[in-house]
Amino acid sequence: MWRIYAAGDYEGLHQEILISLAVDTEFDEDAWREMSTDELIDMIIDKALEVYRKKEERMARPLYEVMKRIAESDAETKPERVQVIFSDGIKRMRVVVDVDAALENEGKEIARALERTTVLATIDEKWMQHLRELDSVKEGIGLRAYGQKDPLLEYKREAFDMFKQLIDMINTEVITTIWKSMPEAQMNNDAVQQAQKQKSRFDTSRMQASQADSTNMGMQGGGQPQNGNQQKPMGPNVKRKPVVVEDEPGRNDRVTIQNMSTGEVKEIKWKYGKDMVENKGWVMVEK
Repeated sequence: MWRIYAAGDYEGLHQEILISLAVDTEFDEDAWREMSTDELIDMIIDKALEVYRKKEERMARPLYEVMKRIAESDAETKPERVQVIFSDGIKRMRVVVDVDAALENEGKEIARALERTTVLATIDEKWMQHLRELDSVKEGIGLRAYGQKDPLLEYKREAFDMFKQLIDMINTEVITTIWKSMPEAQMNNDAVQQAQKQKSRFDTSRMQASQADSTNMGMQGGGQPQNGNQQKPMGPNVKRKPVVVEDEPGRNDRVTIQNMSTGEVKEIKWKYGKDMVENKGWVMVEK
């Protein structure tokens, strides 16, 4: 982003902010050129935080209402955690929200849970990718000796440069994912299509989640956040990525589900309960 700023492309900077953060800052090229670097940074940060706080409130209100209904249900059937399905228009991920914490801060726990999940998932993904790239460098570093260079020093230099790039990628991807992700049930089709067009330039992650939507927030009770990846065509210049299998109950596994509206609890096989969880307002509970 700041390479665009250094090149004096203020219109390009405005577009990059919109793509990366989904923040539409008021664009006045003459005014931006008169600002110092610090003033421009402060303006962008203030606007981004303003947009994020509004999004946080939009996410918190419906979650809090759902949490209150859960709290009023039978204590024996009340889940400890629920899962909210998030999407940025390209990828989907499940975020685990603690019911009691959400009640204490009036639903704002959903934003904190999104932040934690995004940071941990991004670090995990990028670190594994970084280790694979280091192995690739190590395999060919011995050839530097033919150029009268010390392979050990060359490896340390390249590894340090790669680590700095890793930190930049993690920071960028975390911020982009947090700012652009919303609970699926709150995203209308037009917003999803627009995000897909914008994200074609910015593939931030390969996380996936199984499809599950419920009352108001696209919820599924219990479980842990999971990472996944989409398989891409393989070729000489495409790196192979590990396949991660999603942890979904087997068709004949027995699961406990709860109706978010009535509080009714059933223990049934997953092949019968899957449609109820995904489409009929039930959640899979975790005791």
